[in-house]
Amino acid sequence: MKKFIFVFCILPCMIMQVKAGGLVTNSNQSATYVRMLARGAATSGDAVYYNPAGLMALDQGLNVSLNSQMIWMKRTLTNDLPTLNNSEFIGKLYVPVFPGVYAAYKTGNWAFSLGFNPPAGGGSVKFADGLPMLETDVSLIPTLLTGQGVPTTAYSMQSMMEGTSIVYGVQAGATYSINDMLGVFGGIRMSFARNSYEGYVKDIKINPKFPGNPNGDMMPASAFFQLIGNEAMAAAISDQSLDVSQKGNGVAPILGLHFRVNSLNLSAKYEFRTKITLTNDTKQNAMNMYPNGQELRSDVPALLSIAGSYDIVSTVKLSITYLHHFEPQATLESWVPNVSDPNGGYIVQRQDLVDRGTNEYMAGLEWKLTDKLLISAGCQWSDVSVSKAWQNDITQNMDNFSLGLGAAYQFTDRLTLNLGGMYSWYDSSSVTTALYTQTYARTSQVVAIGVDYRF
Repeated sequence: MKKFIFVFCILPCMIMQVKAGGLVTNSNQSATYVRMLARGAATSGDAVYYNPAGLMALDQGLNVSLNSQMIWMKRTLTNDLPTLNNSEFIGKLYVPVFPGVYAAYKTGNWAFSLGFNPPAGGGSVKFADGLPMLETDVSLIPTLLTGQGVPTTAYSMQSMMEGTSIVYGVQAGATYSINDMLGVFGGIRMSFARNSYEGYVKDIKINPKFPGNPNGDMMPASAFFQLIGNEAMAAAISDQSLDVSQKGNGVAPILGLHFRVNSLNLSAKYEFRTKITLTNDTKQNAMNMYPNGQELRSDVPALLSIAGSYDIVSTVKLSITYLHHFEPQATLESWVPNVSDPNGGYIVQRQDLVDRGTNEYMAGLEWKLTDKLLISAGCQWSDVSVSKAWQNDITQNMDNFSLGLGAAYQFTDRLTLNLGGMYSWYDSSSVTTALYTQTYARTSQVVAIGVDYRF
């Protein structure tokens, strides 16, 4: 019998990107963003994150913006390998609270700001019925055994994969108004990455017809291979479990520039790369996927924002934003185990699978219906540039288009409520191997609420 290797292949960079953005970074960080998308030239509460130099335009005193989002995402993986019991695998992500908390204190020509949010995303994805990479090799066992003279027509198994990933950011900085037209910002962000992964493959059964099982009943696959003396194969398809957590921190500077004249606002922001090293804390390590204590780099790439806004008429404002994520210059490492050596493996530099980094283009309109009520809408196109080798069951990134709608109501001169909803469409992506074609698709929805208050 030919030697068959069952590969429990789980890459250690399960990126929980919950909306449009770069390969690692998320753009949705406030309710105002959700309702109109283009926030690069913002001058209100969420400018702490999107345009901190624009805080020069705030009123004197303490300004606070509290935001939360609920996010739903569906990931669908379709594999056309004919030996699979099912061709479709669905992962569901739900984030009940995605916070954005911002505060800025304006005094004279200075504005001091603090922000707390998940700039590199966060959430939990569960594939209740596993993933194609957990099942494709198992599905080939009946064909391989039949070819070796042991008639086998079916298999069964149980598998599950769940991953949770979050990168919280705490940002602090200062904005200075050089004059009425020009403001500058300098600050830092400390990032805290926390990941956890759980999964299993168990109860693999087949129905070989041989003297020990003349009726071809379903039986444990490991027991069959033990009976025929293939201990290596029996071990390879025994129950496998995964239970691992990862932690890592990093810090990076942020610089900003804002120019305004009348109703025209122009801004730029540059966030430096955040170097983060993740360390494994492994309790169950299926197929040596996460060696305990191993360290891997998982940087948050540098980000450039260039934006502008202009009042077309007194009641209508147009905003535009361009973002570039410098992913090829970051370090994004994955560990790949050696299936022929239980203790071996090698590190893959996944940033080498990115061509030029992600570009994002955003436009939004705000229309004041009354002195207190405005409505808004916006759109965003995210243009990613990954190779086919980047895509896998855990990490996929595709071009996507987002549409946001919402409103803001100003209860008083100090209190404003923001409400928004957003839907994102993703282009599908297919990868073809010698055995099958696998297609990745997803959709996501967001609703958000935020309160801006000036003390």
